[in-house]
Amino acid sequence: LLKSALVYLGLVSIDSISQDGSHCIQSYLKKFCRRENVDDLGLEIISCSLLPTGSGMGGSSILGGCVISAIAKCVGILLDGNGDFSNNIIHSVLMLEQLLTTGGGWQDQIGGLVGGLKLGTADVNVIPLQTRVKQFPLAPETKRELNERLVLVFTGKPRLAKNILQNVLRRWARRTNDIMRTLEGLVKGAHDVIESLNGGDVDAIGTCMSEYWQHKKVMAGVDSGVEPDSIKKLLAVLTENNVISGGTLCGAGGGGCLAMLAKKGKSADDVRAFVDKSVVGGILPSFHGFCWHSCEVAEDGIEIQII
Repeated sequence: LLKSALVYLGLVSIDSISQDGSHCIQSYLKKFCRRENVDDLGLEIISCSLLPTGSGMGGSSILGGCVISAIAKCVGILLDGNGDFSNNIIHSVLMLEQLLTTGGGWQDQIGGLVGGLKLGTADVNVIPLQTRVKQFPLAPETKRELNERLVLVFTGKPRLAKNILQNVLRRWARRTNDIMRTLEGLVKGAHDVIESLNGGDVDAIGTCMSEYWQHKKVMAGVDSGVEPDSIKKLLAVLTENNVISGGTLCGAGGGGCLAMLAKKGKSADDVRAFVDKSVVGGILPSFHGFCWHSCEVAEDGIEIQII
């Protein structure tokens, strides 16, 4: 990822790498960092993510956006051309992930790099891709209720999205009626979330989450393995016992993180207590590797600081 970020930002071209890999990097660094008169120039990049691999939380896209933004700031590359930093960094991460061959799109970086409640869209039949982000203010009481009821757990079952995405793309290429209806449902669901939260209807978000997950399973295919049996049973038991309003595995690969919305009047602690009790009582299997996390709405997006 770090190497791809440097290539994307222009340290070296792909052609120059393929033609001759023996050149000293010093001349490239001097030009890239705009320090032609400095001898023995170095560029140190340190990256860190607390998200496990295959979490489904868009970790690679978020980290990619942070790395690109930090390097650009360091060497004086402007990413806010036309005064639109958000859309520029979204497109930059899209290009970075093509260099990485991970098959990434543009949704993860919108979710992870732009703060608050937002709706991400792309213009139809426009090349190159044009993305748009519209942010919506959350009422304080709605944000407070979301922070109390949102539940995030790492299931201990990480999976990489690349292979499942390939299956999704093959199914999309066939354009069957089932797939077209599912895509329409995914688009409608995004608008339903915005409408529900604007109206302060937090309960509806749980329904949207569950519908979203059903759509994602259709896109991946019945035999894709996108939903482990243990997670399927967990969601069913929590729903049947009125512990949650809905839930979904995160990301294109279906996990490892599971996001849920506790029923009104319940909190993340209540959900965890019910799961622990159900495991002890034999209602649910033991979940090895489960890790519960706090989960809140992040109003601020990416921040870059010079120390």
